[in-house]
Amino acid sequence: MSRLSITYRKNPRYEEGHPEQPRLFATLDLSCYGVPTQVTDLPIYFRRLEKPIGAIREVYSTRIAGLPVEKGNLQSLMTVLDRYIRALIRFERLPEYMFHVGTDAWPIYHLPGQLVTRYPGGPVFSAPDIAELRIWLADHFKQTGRIRNRKELGILYFSPSDLQVYPPRCTLRAPGIPDIPVFAKRNGTGAELLAPVNSHTVAVSDNGGAAIFDLHRAVGEYLSQRGRLSDLSQVTVRKVTPEQWQQIEATLCLHEQALLHYRRMNGRLERQRIPVYAVGDGRLVAARTNRVGRVVLYVAADIQTLRLRVGEELSGRGDAGGSESLRIVPARPQAHRSALDRLLETPSLLAA
Repeated sequence: MSRLSITYRKNPRYEEGHPEQPRLFATLDLSCYGVPTQVTDLPIYFRRLEKPIGAIREVYSTRIAGLPVEKGNLQSLMTVLDRYIRALIRFERLPEYMFHVGTDAWPIYHLPGQLVTRYPGGPVFSAPDIAELRIWLADHFKQTGRIRNRKELGILYFSPSDLQVYPPRCTLRAPGIPDIPVFAKRNGTGAELLAPVNSHTVAVSDNGGAAIFDLHRAVGEYLSQRGRLSDLSQVTVRKVTPEQWQQIEATLCLHEQALLHYRRMNGRLERQRIPVYAVGDGRLVAARTNRVGRVVLYVAADIQTLRLRVGEELSGRGDAGGSESLRIVPARPQAHRSALDRLLETPSLLAA
């Protein structure tokens, strides 16, 4: 029998006949298991069966840590959920992340100053932040032959407010710091972007595509205050999908200037124009599409700093001759270029 204290509230956005929308949100008091965390937004879905299963004509369902659970009434559903929740509780707390290889997943717990995890038959791993822990786990799995590269090990955010798991939306990168995953969480109380840095989670309200720049500033300031950055422009946004970039780009204004460089491909120089945009707070953003189709975003207070950051990376990748070969050009249609513009964009000048 379940010991959980459960209350329900209606989803004000629920429309009858839409099983993909939660009909209810459940609040679960876990204090009976010594857990101070309260689950506030567990989504409960409802649908009527086209073909009844015995006496069951309607079902209630939810997910816990990605596992789908479905029963014919709320009491039966909560009895099953109670067993799964108890299995997840360790150290008098719920997990904060899950790491997975293929379809196998294991919980990660946030203890004071460190993240801790283990898997059956393996050692205990701990690290001060999720980015570093992921590297250690991936390297161990490579050594044991379970994976071939780090990309095969994924990290999911486990939200204690709704018991759902969320994959990374993109990552943040800064010099000397393992890539920081960015998670987008949406539940009955709103939407947030989360970035775990050290043992601290930086969160901002997810009010649309521009929220990533609010998070960029918040993470940059957090790292700067701890002496790990000399300038906020050192933080870049990585692994943005084309679909995500469309949403972000819709919130930006095209800047009057762009960046131009030449990349040698197949024995010839090809012109690469990198568009620059203005964020609402006055910062500038350069958007570069990499070789696998993902977008990298560079953020700076002015065009010269932006040119420096993009140039540093292109130079390191062998795509340009350093920031001095990265030119600032007008961002206007090709038909309106002046003779001087065309002269400055001549590949022979850069190849010399």
